[in-house]
Amino acid sequence: MKEHNEYIIDEQYSGRCIKDFLINKLGVSHRNLVNLKKNSAILLNDEAAYVNARLTMGDRVEIFLMDKGSENILPEAFALDIIYEDDYLIVVNKEAGMPVHPTKGHFTGTVANALAYYWRDKGKNIKIRPINRLDKDTSGLVLFAKNSHVQYMMSKEKFSFRKEYIAVVEGLMEKEVGIIDLPIKREGSHTIRRTVSQDGQRAVTSYKSIKKKEAATLLRVNLVTGRTHQIRVHMSSSGHPLFGDELYGGSREMIQRQALHAEKIFFIHPATGSDIELHAKIPRDIKLLCDVLGF
Repeated sequence: MKEHNEYIIDEQYSGRCIKDFLINKLGVSHRNLVNLKKNSAILLNDEAAYVNARLTMGDRVEIFLMDKGSENILPEAFALDIIYEDDYLIVVNKEAGMPVHPTKGHFTGTVANALAYYWRDKGKNIKIRPINRLDKDTSGLVLFAKNSHVQYMMSKEKFSFRKEYIAVVEGLMEKEVGIIDLPIKREGSHTIRRTVSQDGQRAVTSYKSIKKKEAATLLRVNLVTGRTHQIRVHMSSSGHPLFGDELYGGSREMIQRQALHAEKIFFIHPATGSDIELHAKIPRDIKLLCDVLGF
């Protein structure tokens, strides 16, 4: 759903009310429905309409989303590696060392700051709505929705969204394919570090070995759940921390950040229903690490 959307009513919704069409056909959330009503942003055959108005086949319904832009995010002009963009979504290949969104420690220099500038430069007032997030020092694909309706659709439990990572871990992992199913929670009063604990939230990671050496294993990793630091914690708990992941026991001798890259994402487009598969090339530092290791 874009800022302005137009629909022609078919036989299925003839005789039903606009509210029924918006909720059941378009999946509009309660919050967006309230905003549409409050802003008189629904037109029926070019005239303002209430949500209880009855529809007939051939009617034209128009809705206008009036999302406010992201306040308190300073637009900054620096390059973004945009992998995909349409009227509904944008996907960025985030470099390592760049946070996705401003935090207490990083008000600037984030993907959100760059997106705010990118959209402002195009005359767009779009709120920053990340669908997935990556740690500051994890590189790879981050998906953003362009309005609250798309964000709502992609946050629903039935929405199909899968991420695939490349990881380089220390030591030889014996199994070619494996699943780590261990709960994770915050470690004590630590604001960042997580740990495996039976009273934590369930966390499931699947992996497949791509290449092996005595001192290292190159993995393709899929997240079944999405806990903070999940791959990093699970690999460390298995005795195979990520190269460069000092927080969880990895050595920084050959790479200065965790060797983790969100290489692929797969999802069903919330507006078109088409299957989307996107790739981000492996960054130079991980390639160099693989070369040194002989992969």
